[in-house]
Amino acid sequence: MEELFVYALLYSEGFDVWPLYVDKLDRLFMEDMENEAYLTLEGMAPKEAVLHTLSIMEGSSFDTEYFGKILMRSLLRIYEDTDIAVFAGKMYSLWNKLPRDTGREEPFLTLCYADDCLSYHDEAQCRKLYEKAMRYYDQTMDLRRETQWRLQ
Repeated sequence: MEELFVYALLYSEGFDVWPLYVDKLDRLFMEDMENEAYLTLEGMAPKEAVLHTLSIMEGSSFDTEYFGKILMRSLLRIYEDTDIAVFAGKMYSLWNKLPRDTGREEPFLTLCYADDCLSYHDEAQCRKLYEKAMRYYDQTMDLRRETQWRLQ
């Protein structure tokens, strides 16, 4: 479900990920045809499905680490092909749609304030903050590998 949440967030910000959303929903539904939520979503129009998915996300517990990895990886791809001002403008809005507890944690919290740097024309700092957030899980994976190596 975490991937569906990511695609719903991205679609809600105007990114063209609807085919990814539909593909993931179809796979989830095929794995669990008795799931009422999937069945309901399958019958909805895009905007309606996305809003419903976001409301499900708000009210459910989910694997924030897995969600974060997918979101940050997706954002990195979008970031590389998008004007920084456009990207930054959408990130605060995306952050506002995250469940409150999730939005208070890194790397998600960065999406709330990184665009502030653009108001005083510091594009380099803005990019640095976003890039650090989008590579957050790469860093934690490296740290885990290093810790495991030291413990052996």
